Amino acid sequence: MAEIIDFRKKNGLPSNIISSSTFHFRWADWDSGSPIQCTIKEAEKYEKHRIETIQKGHQHISFVPNHFTLTGGYYYTVRGIFTYRDDEPKALEVYLLAGLMECVVNSTAPILRTDLLRSVYNKILSLKDSLKIRWQGNINHFLLPIHPGFYGPGLFLSKLNTCQTLNDLYKTIKMETRKQYDIVKAQYVFYLPRNILFV
Repeated sequence: MAEIIDFRKKNGLPSNIISSSTFHFRWADWDSGSPIQCTIKEAEKYEKHRIETIQKGHQHISFVPNHFTLTGGYYYTVRGIFTYRDDEPKALEVYLLAGLMECVVNSTAPILRTDLLRSVYNKILSLKDSLKIRWQGNINHFLLPIHPGFYGPGLFLSKLNTCQTLNDLYKTIKMETRKQYDIVKAQYVFYLPRNILFV
């Protein structure tokens, strides 16, 4: 990504880059509201506009890139990744946990209609405790949004529905959440408001 977006300071302009070994996090030019997720291409447009605006002496940046607004479950997932932004193995565990949550809330996998569901819940509780991650409120999605050109809508859940054993289910969740994580890392930029939850 450093080849696409120039991460160096330009003419002494304030940098908005947050150091990370996980996702590409940047500080937003607003203090409140929700984090947003946009493609690298959209981030390039925004950064160009941001530089031009600051160079002209304006403090208010009027352009916002096309984006997903990260509210609900998305918000807690990105906050969890941000917590472990310098510890990628832990960040991957957060995303695995998000996949397990997505599975139990939205999947119709036949295996979840058996007493093996208890094992999945125990795994979720164990990961939540070790990572100190919680999703709160009425939430129905946990894995971050991805444009269909990068990862097919419904692909994750349809793969889970073919799992015949608990081991297959765990392997599929791990493999597909890793694929999604890698896509998000390669294709997206996150802008985080400078509020108490992220600073």
